[in-house]
This record gives sequence, C-alpha cells and structure tokens, in this order.
Amino acid sequence: MLRKTIIGSLLLLGFLTSFGNVGKNQKDSATVVIKLGNLSYPSLTIDSVYLIFDRYDHTGAGVVKKIFYPVNNELTITVPKGKYYIDLFCLGNYCKHFDWVIKAKAKKKNKLQPDLDASSFFMPGFASIPPEKIDFGNLAVTRFK
Repeated sequence: MLRKTIIGSLLLLGFLTSFGNVGKNQKDSATVVIKLGNLSYPSLTIDSVYLIFDRYDHTGAGVVKKIFYPVNNELTITVPKGKYYIDLFCLGNYCKHFDWVIKAKAKKKNKLQPDLDASSFFMPGFASIPPEKIDFGNLAVTRFK
C-alpha cells in the first residue's frame, strides 16, 4: 500500500512538473515577421521564397532552410531566441536576394521589411539596352607593347 502511494505521488509530481515547463519553452522562442510588401508598389506579390536562418556563432547549420509561400506578402516564423544570419531568396517572377543579421528576442515580434523595387517584366519592343562604352585606347589592336 505504501508503495502504491509513493509511486502515485511520484507520477502526479512528474505530471504536474511537465505542465510547469510548457510556459518556459515558449519564453525561449522568438517570432520573426517578414513583410514582403511595399507601399510604393502595392500590386507586387511574391509567390515563394527560400529562407535560411543560420546561427550567428555558427553552432547551428541552418536552423531553418525551407521554401515558404507567403500569405498576403507576409511570413511568420518562430525560432529559438538568439542572433541569426538570415538569407531570403525570392523565387518566381521577382528574383532578388536579401540578407540580414538579426537578434531575435523572446516575447517580441521581430519585424523585417526588405526594400522591394518594382519588378520589370520583359515586353517585346520595350527593352532598354544601355549604350556600350568602348575605350579605343585599350583594344588589343591599338594597345602599345
């Protein structure tokens, strides 16, 4: 009888301790919000991005390496708190690369907003080719040896 009460109380203590740790795990994580929209170009939408979170002290080889599909040009990622290198590669029609160093703090929304330019799509007849500048003094034929 004494054994049953000791085992029961130990199980109850372990059960209650596991509920006590639920809040502590949430304190160690940080939420990073990446807004991909731009007020100058509201019609610009990003269909998919490749995101890499890497620890600043190089102890984690890519905490997050994944393709994300933003909803309303916004991504929300939860990572352990700490300092990170972030690489963001826009895929699809808008091809651009962004990188940051961020310190993700717990209990705080860490916001990132890259500076997106207007995307230019190729339309036949509307291509602008910059004029080529040739230095005639530096050609193989005119160069003195």
